Amino acid sequence: MCKPPFATSADIPLLAKGVVLKDGNTRYVLCAVDYCELRTGAHDLFRRSIAEALGVNELQVEVHCLHPHDAPFYDTYAEMMVEMVPSRPRTTDLDFIGIAAARVAFAAREALKDLQPLTHVACGKAKVEKFASNRRVPLPNGTIGVRLSHCTDPVLIAAPEGLIDPWMRTITLLNDDRPIARLHYYASHPQSYYGQGHMNPDTVGIAREKLQKEEGIPEIYFNGCAGNVAAGKYNDGSHPLRMVLADRLYDGMKAAIASSGQPVPATLAWKTSDVIFPLRKEADFSPEHFRKMLADTSQTYPVRMTAAIALSWHDRLKIKTTVDISAYRLGPARILHLPGEAFVEYQLYAQSLQPDEFVAVASYGDGGTGYICTDRAYSEGGYEPTQSFVGPPVEEILRAGIRELLE
Repeated sequence: MCKPPFATSADIPLLAKGVVLKDGNTRYVLCAVDYCELRTGAHDLFRRSIAEALGVNELQVEVHCLHPHDAPFYDTYAEMMVEMVPSRPRTTDLDFIGIAAARVAFAAREALKDLQPLTHVACGKAKVEKFASNRRVPLPNGTIGVRLSHCTDPVLIAAPEGLIDPWMRTITLLNDDRPIARLHYYASHPQSYYGQGHMNPDTVGIAREKLQKEEGIPEIYFNGCAGNVAAGKYNDGSHPLRMVLADRLYDGMKAAIASSGQPVPATLAWKTSDVIFPLRKEADFSPEHFRKMLADTSQTYPVRMTAAIALSWHDRLKIKTTVDISAYRLGPARILHLPGEAFVEYQLYAQSLQPDEFVAVASYGDGGTGYICTDRAYSEGGYEPTQSFVGPPVEEILRAGIRELLE
């Protein structure tokens, strides 16, 4: 049987954390889940379950993953697809994901019993030192060096950080002058080491919970456009570095809180836009190619799983041809919500549209797209385009959607 990697323990609990916002007329949810990814039907399931629990439209529920690699990767459409092939490469425990979605929906409904006045919002940002670096390193021979979450190649380690967004952005929700919750945004793959069977939310979960224990209020973390950003320059994968990196994130959160400006009265506005993502045109990204790979029992688990999730995305677009993106104005902050593993260029572009405003970005919504690269990256090569199921002119299309929301 073609088997996935199995977890042997849960070293740190995996959480779903979020806020329910009520503006007098309706409710909205911003939720961050300690999973690697929720794709297609799995993302729809979480979103729909929360929406039904609160009696709102699904578009008013944002569900994003933090993307730690020692955490579940769920795609219900892919799992149903592999049921039809021999030695199925399983991706999802369909029974458990239903239970998990129901637990999160129940928690959201229970939160309605304990709503607090949201009177003011404050924003702050601070640089996170020696954590993020771009994963795509241009080499002298014209190729792209791959500097992932941990790296031991001295050439890649010595290379510059490259294009990143170094800022931790923190939005504090207040009841008069009392903080009641904080939302943190930073763009980087979060993992230090992984793949040894021990489930955990890695550096971001450690930093977040350390701060929550200290402050006694909910600390909620959203991963930004981190598709091509990770800790590889500063992380060799050794176990002690996990706490070092977590402390750097914690320090960034603390500094962002300390830098927060004067609280301003809380206001809430919301806007969505539909994006039509183009599919890849290469022959080895065609449905026919992926069906062949999925049915071939001689292929490895990663090859067959990639085929299943690619076909799942094709099916997702047959059910609904568009993907929604959204922006919230929360007091002085604008919060942009994007799907997939978007490149950091999209986050920087969003912020460039409103350079005088506080713009935070959450990526890793519906993960069915895989990586959302820049158009140039597809011709440059490297790792990310091999796991991207959308292609040119995706950059122009997504930028247009972002402009519609923010300009």
